[in-house]
Amino acid sequence: MKKIVLILLGIAVAALLAIVTLISLIDPNQFKPQLAEQVRKSTGRELVMAGEIDWRFWPSLGLSLEKVALRNPAGFAEPDLVRFEQGEASVALLPLLSHRLEIGKVTLSGAHLFIQTKADGSSNLSGLIKDAAADASEPVVPATPAPTADSKPWQISLQGVALSQASALVQDDRSGTSLRLDRLDLDMGQLATGQWVPVTLAAKGSADKLAFDVKGQTQIKLAQEVMASELKDLSLSGSLSDPSLRLDSFSIKGDRLALGEWSNLTLALKGAKGEGQQASLAGSLEGTLKGRLDKEMKLAELSDVLLTAALEGDALPRPQMKLKLAGFARAELDKELITLSKLVMSADEALLSGDGTVQLGAVTAIGFDLKGEKLDLDKWLANSTPATPTQAKEGKSAAGASNTAASDNKAATGKREALSAVEPDLGALKGVDLDGRLQLGSLRLKGLALGAVDLQVALAKGLLTLKQFSATVAGGQVNANGVLDARQQPTTYKVHKQVVGVNIRPLLQTLAQSDLLEGKGDLDVQVQGRGLSALALRNGMRGKVTLKLSDGALHGINLAEMIREARATLTGKGAEQVKEARKTDFSALTASFQIADGIARSNDIQLFAPALRVKGEGQTALVPESLDFLFLTSIVESSKGQGGKDVDELKEITIPVRIGGHWQAPSYQLDVKALLSNNKLLEDKARKEAERGLKKLLGDKADNEAVKGVADQLLKGLFK
Repeated sequence: MKKIVLILLGIAVAALLAIVTLISLIDPNQFKPQLAEQVRKSTGRELVMAGEIDWRFWPSLGLSLEKVALRNPAGFAEPDLVRFEQGEASVALLPLLSHRLEIGKVTLSGAHLFIQTKADGSSNLSGLIKDAAADASEPVVPATPAPTADSKPWQISLQGVALSQASALVQDDRSGTSLRLDRLDLDMGQLATGQWVPVTLAAKGSADKLAFDVKGQTQIKLAQEVMASELKDLSLSGSLSDPSLRLDSFSIKGDRLALGEWSNLTLALKGAKGEGQQASLAGSLEGTLKGRLDKEMKLAELSDVLLTAALEGDALPRPQMKLKLAGFARAELDKELITLSKLVMSADEALLSGDGTVQLGAVTAIGFDLKGEKLDLDKWLANSTPATPTQAKEGKSAAGASNTAASDNKAATGKREALSAVEPDLGALKGVDLDGRLQLGSLRLKGLALGAVDLQVALAKGLLTLKQFSATVAGGQVNANGVLDARQQPTTYKVHKQVVGVNIRPLLQTLAQSDLLEGKGDLDVQVQGRGLSALALRNGMRGKVTLKLSDGALHGINLAEMIREARATLTGKGAEQVKEARKTDFSALTASFQIADGIARSNDIQLFAPALRVKGEGQTALVPESLDFLFLTSIVESSKGQGGKDVDELKEITIPVRIGGHWQAPSYQLDVKALLSNNKLLEDKARKEAERGLKKLLGDKADNEAVKGVADQLLKGLFK
């Protein structure tokens, strides 16, 4: 044991003596000219080493140097391309005996990099790496100190680099942009080909208005071909912010990154959008995916994408939303074409699936083919905070009372809220092209339930074409197509809609809050116009609307009751009061309306009801929502049904009914003047009744010509 200790002690003493001998014999400053000359030959720049190169004994044998800089050419904003305040490096001892300077990890403190591109395009990086031809034509200058016959040239190698409190500034005077690193900490092993080298970094700085604070670690394996190099165990995290958008935290992890190989990536971020402290949108995103970029860097692919997001804010259609996205993506980088397949997208309970394409360019072109089983937009757009049953009941009662009062007030005054004349801004339609199809099993929007929805649209340079819209609704089918031209102001439009076999009353109740009409039938709408403001849509629309209904009823008006009122007017007797619903049944109703200048006019309204035939004409003003229609009713057959036996006395007599008022509160009244002035038969009957009455009243005097003349004048005045 004693011998072993003595041997080890002898080795230690010998090593110490060797170190002292090497240090005393080798002055590291002798390498300064050699290093400067090598840098000059390689870069054409001056390497300045203002401080001494000293031996460092602790914690390991090495070298240290201070105030080193690589100069810029004249005329740049900063004198140095790169500089550092202090540098240290360990040195392997035994290779020194063979004239090999094997430097361990170099540690630089206070390093600074400055890169500038001037307005004329020149840069302080220009000519930094001299080409081989220039090197071959340049005479070789012997390094200092020059090797002697008894010595060998020194070989220098570097095992790694560590930067502490480094900084950098990259500015481009042509675009006025800059990238600033306020602090960079980097630790990197020897960059040798074919070996995995650990790398860690932390950086804080800004790119113009974007501030960043990132840190990460990975392992890198360099290859002879730079693009064949690989990364593994990548972990990058940090935060980003600019005046309107911030990422409070983000994280990216990857198992292995190499061209042509699939990589597994994990993403997570949390941030907000909005000026100052008022965020209009905030949320988080998490997900996993697989990615691959081919070796030619022309094709990027994403597979097994699964992303989930939780969002909240006033910028959303509802206060809080949960989004999910899954699918595959393929990007042909040389063609700027992105293909999306097997997409599954959800926003809360709304779910869509399908495929899509994105063609990048001056105007982005998007194509899609999406399908969904059920989409309830009313529920999706509603407030996410449900009211309690008591609150809902009270709110409904209060709203009902308020609406009733408002409706009564509007009906009484005939006033309506002013319609907006502001045109919507459709400039965004010019920035993207669309060509797509959306199919839904069911859709609910503004209380309207649609089924088997098929929507096909195209958008090109601001011209939106509704190629096809079809759906089932209210027991029938609706089909529509149209064009919206936002290339000019105001916007123009043209729409053709056909509704076949629908129950009209639930449709009117939902869309117009009116239940005046019921029946099953067809509706054909062909309109066009200029302007999309609420006011322009009514004043600028023109076209034609055709209506055909069967087996329906007019609610709010009972023609039979008005017939009894007409009979009472003619006979002077009180009308028999019969408690009947205020509606008129009909077997068929047809009408066509011409729309122009804010007025919808019709002169061919026809209604066929039991014992009645009704013809009507008139108009409605679309802006004040006023009504002005006259319906002429004729008794055509026995009326044992609706109206009773009293109406038989009015067969072959036309009874006028005038409809006025407003859409939400129409008024109905018998037009007595028209009743008395437009019926020859009625006039003859009235004349005979008048003559009979005069004869009873005057006796023989009724035959007097003067008395007859007075009677004629009275009758003429009555029927005028």
